Amino acid sequence: MRFHRPNLRRLQWRLTLTYTLVTTAAILVVEIALLVAAGYLLLGSDTLPQMLVPSLQEAARDLAPDLADPSHHEAITRWLEGFVRTGKLRRGQAVSVDLDPMIVAFAAVVDRDGRVVSMVPNTVCPQGALLRECVSPRMVDIMNQALAGTPDTSRLVTRDEGNIGIAAPILTEEGDIVGTLVLQLSLPLSLRQFSTAAARALFPSALVVLAFAAVVGTVFGFLTARGLTRRLEALMRAADRWSRGDFSVAVRDTSQDELGELIRRLNRMAEELQNLLATREELAALEERNRLARELHDAVKQQVFATVMQVAAARHLLAQDPEQAKIHLEEAERLARQAQQELNALIRELRPAALEGKGLVAALREYVAEWSQQTGIAAEVRVQGERPLPLRVEQALFRIVQEALSNVAKHSGATRVDVHLAWAPDGVTLTVTDDGRGFDVAEARGKGIGLRSIEERVAGLQGWLTIDSAPGHGTRIVVHLPVAR
Repeated sequence: MRFHRPNLRRLQWRLTLTYTLVTTAAILVVEIALLVAAGYLLLGSDTLPQMLVPSLQEAARDLAPDLADPSHHEAITRWLEGFVRTGKLRRGQAVSVDLDPMIVAFAAVVDRDGRVVSMVPNTVCPQGALLRECVSPRMVDIMNQALAGTPDTSRLVTRDEGNIGIAAPILTEEGDIVGTLVLQLSLPLSLRQFSTAAARALFPSALVVLAFAAVVGTVFGFLTARGLTRRLEALMRAADRWSRGDFSVAVRDTSQDELGELIRRLNRMAEELQNLLATREELAALEERNRLARELHDAVKQQVFATVMQVAAARHLLAQDPEQAKIHLEEAERLARQAQQELNALIRELRPAALEGKGLVAALREYVAEWSQQTGIAAEVRVQGERPLPLRVEQALFRIVQEALSNVAKHSGATRVDVHLAWAPDGVTLTVTDDGRGFDVAEARGKGIGLRSIEERVAGLQGWLTIDSAPGHGTRIVVHLPVAR
């Protein structure tokens, strides 16, 4: 029997496409999220400006000695000019602050009284003037907070019409506040404008990243899907064999995932079913042997014993009364022929229809024709709506016909038998009708081996059995066996 290889190519490519789309979408979502987060942190949140305060404060420690001496204020101006020009503040060899110089609107150093010691550019507020007269109230507020030594950095940062103000106290080595460094950063874009500009700038690189991600996702998705579909193909091939009754096949899969656990459970189920079928076959064989033993005991053995008795009587009468001896020999011959027919019937029953490779209908036609020739009883097989049946149902129907015809030959005295096999949506119905002498069904039920065997076979397949008979009116046996669609 050939088994077609399961084709899971469509599933494999569907999984590959899904993997590729998920990978590409995930990278795109991450890029957008990073872009939004960067824009929010830069333009919509005070987190980054607040992080600048300690660095500005540390770098501004170098201004404390020059702030106390008016003759050194020129050095403060040069320090501010370098910061505004480069955006960098250094503390020793390390860079404490690194900003884009394009966003630094001005930088100023004020003393404890809030007067401008130095400002770059100096067009905002002249040297010696009070800073509060030149800037917004919010800038004045953070300056006062810095001069007051507040430890809360959120009070040292403000936003005012798209600008960010930052104030950092200038401390001496002893920790005394001698002034304040005030910065104003001008953001050229709003959050929405920043997002649009960043998206346009990143669009070409995003296309490259997405294309690369699509290629990588396709390759890894194909490899992952191929491994999964191969395991599913092995399981489908085994399931195909199991559906045909071959439970000796096991799927080899050592994976520890859910699919591997399912395959191991199915393997155990197939093994248990194989053991169950083997047990049922042994029980069926034992039951068949017991039935054959009963048949041989009740029929053939009795006939052989009667034949022996007739031969013995003929032997004793052969010298004294040859005519009577001849009668005994003729009876012995008749009994021997009857025993031969019984043995032939039993031999035919040992050949199941499925082993002949002909199918149920062909095997029934052949068997009924042979039976009719041997018994001299006319018989006809009629079939309606033939369709394939499970092996168990075919064998059961064949055995039931054998039992029914055996009873007809032994007991009915019929001259004609009709065997009708009809398929219906819910199963198959077998009807065996003869025109014999009939019998009392209630009296015969449970006594004859043939009827009991038929009842057991029908009950084993969850079917139903009807026997209509009466003395002088023939017999009609109807068997219906359900068949799953």
